[in-house]
Amino acid sequence: VALRSALRGGRFSRGEPLTITELAHDLSLSATPVREALSRLAGEGLIEDRRGRGYFARRLDVADLVELYGLRGLYLGEALNERHGQGQTSLEPTSGAAHERLAWIMDRLVAQAGNRALFDAYRSICDRLGPATDVEPQLFRIDEELEAIEAAEPAGQPALSIVLDRMHADRRARADELVRAIRARANIATL
Repeated sequence: VALRSALRGGRFSRGEPLTITELAHDLSLSATPVREALSRLAGEGLIEDRRGRGYFARRLDVADLVELYGLRGLYLGEALNERHGQGQTSLEPTSGAAHERLAWIMDRLVAQAGNRALFDAYRSICDRLGPATDVEPQLFRIDEELEAIEAAEPAGQPALSIVLDRMHADRRARADELVRAIRARANIATL
């Protein structure tokens, strides 16, 4: 859990090696659970297992973000299609920071589709996008996006699709700025 949180938070986002002994020391654990966690995270695609060389954090670059935001948008679109016509519950977000409420709403949209495989694939993409979503508030007006979703919800699937497509297109278009913000945050965290 601690490693997954660190990856989502962008602590490891520059392709650096993830040394078992250092991580075990930092987490006050033995090497065995750290090794198992790294193996699991590699299996989920959150880190790289370079056979014979060890585990490495994935480096997020512009192309990665463009692809990951594209996939998340596709998964949300599919969830909206599957959700359409079903009895949905409210998308009223929980309390918290605007970007946390936005994540909650998107999670809820996908969960309401009732497709477990879709939700698992969506969550995997969200995990990989964690460092980017943490810096989104620096570049995007998340409160306005939340208002747009709230306004579109009563109109149903087509209106929500338009809002979510626009949000993801904006993020793909500004992927270079997101990468710079992620790297700047990682540099500050290492001071």
